[in-house]
Amino acid sequence: MSISRKALLGAIATATVAGLAFGVAPAASANPAPGTNPVVDLFGSDTTQDVSNGFASVITNGSGQPLIASYDATSAGTSVTPGEVSPLVTVPVANGSGQGKTLLTAAINGTSVSLTNGGTTLTSSGALSRDDVEVARSSSAGTWHFAGTYAYVPFAVDAVTYVTAPSTSVPNGIPLGTTVGQDTDGDGIRDLTLKNIYGYDPTAASVTLENTANTTFVVGKQGTGAAIVPFKPQAGSGTLSFWQTAIGGAYASRVADTYTDATGSHSVQEHDGSVTAAVPNALVPFSIAQHIAQSKAATLSTSYGVTVADRRHNAVLRNIGTATPLDADDNLNASFPVNRVVFNIVENAAITSGSAVYNSDLVNLFIGSSAKVLTAKRPGSTTVSVINDFGFGTIPAAGVTPLDGKTYVGGTAYRSN
Repeated sequence: MSISRKALLGAIATATVAGLAFGVAPAASANPAPGTNPVVDLFGSDTTQDVSNGFASVITNGSGQPLIASYDATSAGTSVTPGEVSPLVTVPVANGSGQGKTLLTAAINGTSVSLTNGGTTLTSSGALSRDDVEVARSSSAGTWHFAGTYAYVPFAVDAVTYVTAPSTSVPNGIPLGTTVGQDTDGDGIRDLTLKNIYGYDPTAASVTLENTANTTFVVGKQGTGAAIVPFKPQAGSGTLSFWQTAIGGAYASRVADTYTDATGSHSVQEHDGSVTAAVPNALVPFSIAQHIAQSKAATLSTSYGVTVADRRHNAVLRNIGTATPLDADDNLNASFPVNRVVFNIVENAAITSGSAVYNSDLVNLFIGSSAKVLTAKRPGSTTVSVINDFGFGTIPAAGVTPLDGKTYVGGTAYRSN
């Protein structure tokens, strides 16, 4: 890592969780101003932007200065200046896991980068360095490789269900299904499952599916009168790739990532219920943890001094089959079947002792069972974790095995290209 004021700040004192003694969170901003000297800069996933802002609020050095700067995916279409080493480089903000990794790659390789969001392309003012981007937030896993350049470090559990408008013709409790094309009763009309809604007959503009009571539903595009109108998040979204894994195949052509309302055409931003407000029969995947955090926006603002934008627009979490997204205490249902682990991606060399680019701050923050992000607590509490406060589940010490079938241990590096 480049030696900079950022690195020096991180070395001044061991990282501590701020505010516990007094129960007051330090002031925090999602997109810090240049010169505020955060040690580590995070870009990428919409899913984990808010919990990362929570970390940024409470994890500080011994002087109370923040160690983390987290830049919101929802501020994409703007540029920021995260680095502290001259010449300072203006960097376009990433929207989603894919773009976050693109920024990290540019920082590792020392290249400039361009990102397109909302039809606007922004280019960095110069070549990025490791001082500009140290971490990419990711809500999807990588393809594991023992000699990979990147280390995916899991820190929490999330789950994904579909949301709809409060009043809709889309049924609650649509099962995931076993395979695309499932037809349990063999009558030639495929079952009403999420796999069939999103993947069956991929070139068909519409399909007819039936539930267990043999009631039929037409699935099609907006404006066709279909009872169910499926949508997917924007390109590059970690939730987009995770949901595709869950449905077990490619998205059908009838599944759109844009919708229209009275003001024009809009991209479907992940974890934003605007599409369900504009299209009453829409369904779209939504992070349960994000939905919880957005429902607690006022409380989180008070506790952490961070702004969580409530973008639900009254979108309602739905059951998948008989599985409910929330438990009796309105927390994430630990047994929800469509679950995943969320990650921070770093350069593997940066967490490898003896490497020329070794970064002890990354190790202290993210690596091992005592990593700062795994142990951070709500200001004023010794028991409530930041992870749980922002809607996520903690990873058990023995690890967790989500939908992808791999067991992950929190704070452990999993290498990928």
